[in-house]
Amino acid sequence: FFFYFRTRNINRLSTMADKALTWRQLKGIQFWVNEFKNPGFRPFGIGFIISFGVIGAYAQMKFTDEMKANSKYWQSFHAPKKH
Repeated sequence: FFFYFRTRNINRLSTMADKALTWRQLKGIQFWVNEFKNPGFRPFGIGFIISFGVIGAYAQMKFTDEMKANSKYWQSFHAPKKH
């Protein structure tokens, strides 16, 4: 009789534990959303996004048309295909 209730509670608790994720189990976007919910992390996250955007924009603006024409990578992946 008691065995039934004990196993039922253990099964229920293990199901709850399977659904609950710690921050170590979160991946990618889930982790970032979880971190942005923390008010102490928000300034660092915003700074990271701004820095990433500024550095990315600067790197793209730095390339001239001549540099793009001479780049095998740029010609392979970004240049319009010549048929």
